[in-house]
Parts: sequence; structure tokens; C-alpha cells
Amino acid sequence: MRGTTLLIAVAMSLPSSLTAQDDVILSAMSAGPLSISYAARITTWDGTVVREGNNGWTCLPDRSDTPGNDPWCVDETWLGFIDALFNGREPNYTTFGTAYMLMGDTPVSNTDPAATEKTNDADWVEGLGAHLMMLVPDKNALRNISTDPYNGGPWVMWPDTPYAHVMIPIASYSR
Repeated sequence: MRGTTLLIAVAMSLPSSLTAQDDVILSAMSAGPLSISYAARITTWDGTVVREGNNGWTCLPDRSDTPGNDPWCVDETWLGFIDALFNGREPNYTTFGTAYMLMGDTPVSNTDPAATEKTNDADWVEGLGAHLMMLVPDKNALRNISTDPYNGGPWVMWPDTPYAHVMIPIASYSR
């Protein structure tokens, strides 16, 4: 919470004449802890680099084509995963990956990565709060983790797909 408070304080001290680029940077930085987002590369969702970084992390702003506020801060493994996901390819990674979504997420299917509209109520997840996401190269390691997003702890999203990953809630959320 301290990083978020600091980011808010920084934003409040900026001049009222913020540019669109400043808005992108502030949105993207809000996705992760300031200790990461401060030195991260900032890009738009089309890959345009808005600000260079030097710590191996990339932060992306809220997506304007989705409901809610859903910026991301990702490591290199997740950056490749996102590219595969949004381009309909199977991800290929051999290292553990970490991503932050401290502002929450857009409503999403828990079982179908391609779903863009509400599906079966049991599969559709809304009200996601702050969370971490982990990629694990050995999918067998995910077998004993719940797939229930409302279990109060970590769960596997998109479990029966090549895009399976662990969601770790930081803030409480409900149906």
C-alpha cells in the first residue's frame, strides 16, 4: 500500500497539464509496486515504448477496450506469454514468470482465455482486486491448486489450456 500511496502523492504533485503520455505512464506504473514500476519500461498495448526502463520489467497501462482498470507490470517471461495470448499462439517459456495487477482486472472467463463476453456464471470472474500472477513451466505443479477463483486464496486460471497460470489475490474480492 505504501507504493500506491507514494504513486498517488507523485501524481498529485504533477502539474495539471499532464500529457497523454504522462497518463499512460501513471496508469502503467500503478500496476506494480513502485519499487518495480519506477524503473520499468512503459509500453502501450501495441508495443510502442513510451519510456525506457532498466530493471527488466515492462508495465502496460489500462486497456481502453475493456471495462474496469486493468494495467499490468510483467517480467520478460510474462511479456512473451502476453504476446502469445493476444496473438493466438501457444506460449513457450522455460522460466518462472511474475506479473502484477495491483489495480485489479477486467471481468474475465476463468476457463476460456478467448472469451470476451460473460459466460456460465461459474466460469465468469468479476470484481477481481489486486493480485499477482505466476507462470510455472511445469504444468504438473498446478495439479493440486484450486481452480475456484472465490476460494479465498490462490487458484489456477485457464487450467485446461496452454495459458494456465496461478492467480494470487492480494486484495479481497467477491462475486
